[in-house]
Amino acid sequence: MTTSFVTRVARTVLPNGITLLVLENHANPTVSVTGYLKAGEYFNPEGQEGLAELTASMLNKGTRKRSKLQIAESLDFSGAHVGFSANTFTVGIDAQALSRDFRFIFSTLAEELRESVFPEDELDKLKQRTIAAIQRSQENTRGRAVERLSQIIFPKSSLYHELSADESISQIEVITASGIRKFYKQYYGAASMILTVVGDVKTVEVEKLVQKTLGDWRGAPAPEINVEETPLQTEPQRDVVRMKDKANVDVVIGHASRLRRANPDYLPAVIANRALGQSTISSRLGLKVRDEMGLTYGINSYFADSGLGDGPYIIGLTLAPEDIDIGIKTTLEIVEDFVASGIREDELSDEQASIGGTFKVGLASNSGMAHQLASAEFYGLGVNYLDEFPELIRAITKPEVDAASRKYLHPEVTTTVIAGTV
Repeated sequence: MTTSFVTRVARTVLPNGITLLVLENHANPTVSVTGYLKAGEYFNPEGQEGLAELTASMLNKGTRKRSKLQIAESLDFSGAHVGFSANTFTVGIDAQALSRDFRFIFSTLAEELRESVFPEDELDKLKQRTIAAIQRSQENTRGRAVERLSQIIFPKSSLYHELSADESISQIEVITASGIRKFYKQYYGAASMILTVVGDVKTVEVEKLVQKTLGDWRGAPAPEINVEETPLQTEPQRDVVRMKDKANVDVVIGHASRLRRANPDYLPAVIANRALGQSTISSRLGLKVRDEMGLTYGINSYFADSGLGDGPYIIGLTLAPEDIDIGIKTTLEIVEDFVASGIREDELSDEQASIGGTFKVGLASNSGMAHQLASAEFYGLGVNYLDEFPELIRAITKPEVDAASRKYLHPEVTTTVIAGTV
């Protein structure tokens, strides 16, 4: 019996545009649903930061059939979960339950998607909680440093440019229930929806239920997404965010990454970053700055939001105030050496093994398989990508990783932001 995903996954496109992928897995009596539709932060109108996030969060605040409390109680009684969350480009859909409750959770999911009423009293409470969270975040040194970094390296017109707390709060305050209903009507629709269902279910029954609950839903047409690439800055910069009464400072070093999921050298770039700094414990940055020099408890690097667009490349570390200069200097020297000398063969083989192992572990659960299938569909990679991925990783060579390092890592023009009591 074959175990390939391409032979086990049933992929259907409904007449209204919903792409449905179903994978039967009868190993345990549970089911996971994951999905996306294009209604994320990218679509926020000017002056209404947070509209997409609030709209997604309001989906479970009551429908034409049931109140928020009635829905919550029924989910709690079944030990089930249905949730929605706004991301940069999409609204994520997530639901889990025992397989015997699949019809119930999927019907609830469809009800919240199609019949939410966005009550004003619930919106007022949600806005208050959101504003309080923004205010609390102003005490977080890492968050403040990343916020300022984004303001320097991305123009204000970019979706990767983070507003100040005051700007964010003022824009959230003006959002109304009617504005949320307008946003929902403009962007929520079947044409951009991807749904994956994995678990102890039967494909035919899943397809019938999806057709029954969502098959006649149209909503908004699929919107276009077109993000211009942010050019690399031409010279290094440095800035300080002054905060009172902080024992340590957070430092972030970064630049516009120009890396997207569709780039052919995406995987070599991921491997390069993993060897350089993704892990505080095992990467070059962690071994030198943390273990050998003892300058920090934590240092890591990452490509942020490298999906349909290209967010920043960031290195972050926590330092004592007296170690700021040596910490920054050492970090940049390590990156410069990595770009110049390239990845070692032992680092490459270690990262290939680690990525392969992590990928297999992620596919050990219904939720993990559902997320991987939804992601592969969203980026146009196809179901067969899950079968091919281990070999794709094993086939990556040192010259490919080194070329990606030179293309995407630029320590010579980084912006450095220090946040804390300096």
